[in-house]
Amino acid sequence: MEILIILALVVIVVLIVGYPLINPERYRDQGVRQETLPEYDDLYGARENVFDALRDLQFEFATGKLSTGDYEQLKARYEVQAADILQQIDALKPKKAKPVQGARTCPRCNSAMSAQDKFCTKCGTKL
Repeated sequence: MEILIILALVVIVVLIVGYPLINPERYRDQGVRQETLPEYDDLYGARENVFDALRDLQFEFATGKLSTGDYEQLKARYEVQAADILQQIDALKPKKAKPVQGARTCPRCNSAMSAQDKFCTKCGTKL
């Protein structure tokens, strides 16, 4: 009897965890295009490189391998690069369209909702 209860619990957990894998359309961000632009990949890669360089720079300074002047100069240079990359990423993102009159939207994040939704698919707010 205990084995049946344990088996039933395992099946329920697998179904709950696996449901988004079976029905991914409902859980995708509705404002993001399905195809990714190569510019996104390039910019996100460059962003990660700059963040890694900043992290390494901070580690080098903390271990005493860099002087304060060199650290400040390099840190300022990498921060400018990071800001430039982030601005380029923001410029590539599609602008959010204003919701159509009468369309249902989330009161918290203003994402579009369907009529049968009880929770926001983007932020999880109860509707």
